Amino acid sequence: MTQRIFAVLGLFVLTASLLIWPRSGAAQMGVPDTYPPYQARYFPETGHSAVNWFLETWKNTPNALFVLGYPISEPFIEESFTEPGKFYRVQYFERAILEEHPENFGIQNNRFYILGRLLGRRLVEGRENEPPFQRVANPGDGTWFAETGHTLRDSPAPFRTFWLRNGGLEVFGYPLSEQFQERNQATGEVYWVQYFERQRMEWHPDEPDPRYRILLGLLGNEYRDLKHRTNPAFNYRTPDQSLPRPFIYGFNAHLYGQGTAWQDRNRVLQMSRDAGVYWIRQQVRWMDLHDRSGAIYWAELDDIVADAHRQGVNLLLSIVASPSWATANGSHGMPRRENFKDFAYFMGEMAKRYKGRVQAYEIWNEQNRACENGGDCARDGGVGGRVADASYYVDLLEVAYKAIKANDPMAIVVSGAPTSTETNNPNIALSDTSYVRSMASNPKFRANVDAIGVHPGGHYNPPDTLWPDRPGPGPQWRTSREFYFRRVEDIRNILVENGLADKPIWITEFGWATRNNTPGYEYGNSISFEQQAEWITRAFQIGRREYAPWVGAMFLWNLNFAVPWRAQGNELHEQASFGVINGDWSPRPAWFAIQAMPKD
Repeated sequence: MTQRIFAVLGLFVLTASLLIWPRSGAAQMGVPDTYPPYQARYFPETGHSAVNWFLETWKNTPNALFVLGYPISEPFIEESFTEPGKFYRVQYFERAILEEHPENFGIQNNRFYILGRLLGRRLVEGRENEPPFQRVANPGDGTWFAETGHTLRDSPAPFRTFWLRNGGLEVFGYPLSEQFQERNQATGEVYWVQYFERQRMEWHPDEPDPRYRILLGLLGNEYRDLKHRTNPAFNYRTPDQSLPRPFIYGFNAHLYGQGTAWQDRNRVLQMSRDAGVYWIRQQVRWMDLHDRSGAIYWAELDDIVADAHRQGVNLLLSIVASPSWATANGSHGMPRRENFKDFAYFMGEMAKRYKGRVQAYEIWNEQNRACENGGDCARDGGVGGRVADASYYVDLLEVAYKAIKANDPMAIVVSGAPTSTETNNPNIALSDTSYVRSMASNPKFRANVDAIGVHPGGHYNPPDTLWPDRPGPGPQWRTSREFYFRRVEDIRNILVENGLADKPIWITEFGWATRNNTPGYEYGNSISFEQQAEWITRAFQIGRREYAPWVGAMFLWNLNFAVPWRAQGNELHEQASFGVINGDWSPRPAWFAIQAMPKD
């Protein structure tokens, strides 16, 4: 029954968001990029993902499988057949072609951002002189449409009732023919049919199930066969070939400190580029920029953004640490609720200032850890502070999201990534799985996030291992899933359970320490530089291939932290040990392995 259709409501109505990186041909034809957020749902039945805003339309179409069918192409640029000379990004489905209209973004809740092509009108071209398609006189009984000169009746087929009950004009358009008998090319049988601007109805009166007595045509398939037999966009894809956007390979890097004896920001950016990595995540402390008077002093951040933009490196800015005047106890945790407006103002001004030059913002960092909410994460394993509950965080995320989007709708907003832990003490940390579950079950969360940040563990467990079925070597950091890179699978399962399967995960920190002198990171002393290189590249491979299409980005911790730590006299600090270059700027085996790694 996979080709049977029944209820149809609001076919081409849209209420949320997404789509694909512009190809060079798209830019040449003046087709703008799609707006975030970006998402994907892969359908093995046809070997394609419905993505971004096309997927959002699919999800918001009742009985979408019967109305639109499965996706049968990747998005691509195509000339409009109703507006010759104009090009749009389209995605084909079995029963429809959906067309993206960025000019309608932000209008009426994006209701007309995705429109259905007048496919029925296209498929009847050349048949105007056939009797069923010729205009008829108005019978005066209320069934006639002056716009097309055709009637819509319930005899012999009950098409009028079906049309009225299942979306009417918005879904099907006006009738283009009278009812007539036509042979179905797929079955060879003759049925009563009627053509509409967007569809063709077919009557099967002998079908036992009344829901399937009126079927909608596979018009997307028919037009594909008519016009696109050699178009590679229709080729069957595996999930890793059907991402909503090109996969993001990134580094966490230290770009501040220009003018000191140790920093050379453009060298950092060039080393990232030389490794084939064109995204960098930089942490930014709100407290360093926003004065109590309301003034914002952008200082070196302006130079960081300018240098990255000049070198063609994209930025994910991770925003943390409130000014003391915005918190209850003068610490640097999340702001008091009455200061949310100050944070929103700050994020809005940042998005406005760096529009088109900063591509993404991550709102807070490891917010399930007490020291990230008023404590000291750099001392004694993290002391002080208290974890703010997930609902409080989601409220903060909401004001930041709205402020950023109001000033730069193309910016991607990532939720803060909880640290991987099974601890459940608000004075230390809360379990990342329970914290994510609380966020995901909050109705506000979906509406105010484009990608979901995750920080999986690693310790000295290779990336393919996971407790308990495939444990790492032990004896320590072994008997809990919090110590494993594949912890991300637990987070994914929680998102699926809460209806967020289509939201992409961004792994904004992962990596493996090597030899170091920091208490709590002793496992790094068992990891060689060569093992680090092997595990990093394998983790990238897992994220890119095995987690497709639901992981969209991976940012390695880290690129160059060994350089400032060497300048401070402690190149064996744990942050330095995670790096892929040494304190003297010489690349480690991991840097060379990343450089050699395919990055399609």
